[in-house]
Amino acid sequence: MELKRQQPIVEAYHFDMRDPQNTEAKTKINVGFAPFPAPDENYPKENSILAARLQFEVVFPDFIISGAIGQINHFINRQVTKQEDLTQEEGNTLVAPLFELLQRLTYEMTEIVTDQPGINLNFSQEEE
Repeated sequence: MELKRQQPIVEAYHFDMRDPQNTEAKTKINVGFAPFPAPDENYPKENSILAARLQFEVVFPDFIISGAIGQINHFINRQVTKQEDLTQEEGNTLVAPLFELLQRLTYEMTEIVTDQPGINLNFSQEEE
């Protein structure tokens, strides 16, 4: 799979103190893919564009982080128009940078807010 990636975009990243009365909050992580139209008529017909998006809400005892991170991916010499066109491994490869950015943001934010070493998120391949 030959791939050219654009810079990931942090659409939103929220750090909110958790309401101790809210016991219903649960961690939710959603990954999605959507085709993107060619930017102009000169875009190579054999290539395709697919956006990857990570939406998250991660619940901790004292706070919740939530938001969305996305990235545009250009497939070279391959048509990919929907998630089903990807293998599980290819899907994992597409979203790996998004999970890495979430981990980095969370570590830095929790280090600053708590004035202690940051929290390391650990996502295994099965969770992606």
